[in-house]
Amino acid sequence: MLPIWSAAVDPRVVAARALLSGDDAAHLIDITRDLRRLVCSGTTEHLLVERHATLLRIDIIEGTVTAGPSALYFDVRVDARLPERIATIRAFATGGLAQAHRRLAARLQALHAADLRAAGARLKDIADGLLGPGAWPGAGEHRKSAVRRMIAAGEHMVRTGPRPILSGLAAAENNS
Repeated sequence: MLPIWSAAVDPRVVAARALLSGDDAAHLIDITRDLRRLVCSGTTEHLLVERHATLLRIDIIEGTVTAGPSALYFDVRVDARLPERIATIRAFATGGLAQAHRRLAARLQALHAADLRAAGARLKDIADGLLGPGAWPGAGEHRKSAVRRMIAAGEHMVRTGPRPILSGLAAAENNS
């Protein structure tokens, strides 16, 4: 039985070969430090890896990552799943998905702050709820300023509507 994150099932999973070679010494990585889960199915290692604060799934179809540092060679087929696989490889290499997720989280937090303020919440209560407990207003009033910026950004997003938000997310995903 294949795990749910197998490349045979999920288009965001990429297949790779993990090879040890003297020619690849500069490109060897020890993926085991980022490994969160490993499931073996026949000759395939199904990996759940956390890189750049993003969880990624890789099927090792040749070689093994448990033997130490290796060079990864990703296998991608040109088919309908190609864009998802390329996005996963980019995220593995650069953290592009993590950046897009952080931007989305900041936008959602700003919208939440604007909603709380519109409902009559005090700045301190918004800060405690969204940023966690802390000194109020904080050294240099940084918490107060951060909440005010979040509220202003959230109110701006509400005024301009969903199109700029959604188009920014699409651009971020395409660039990652």
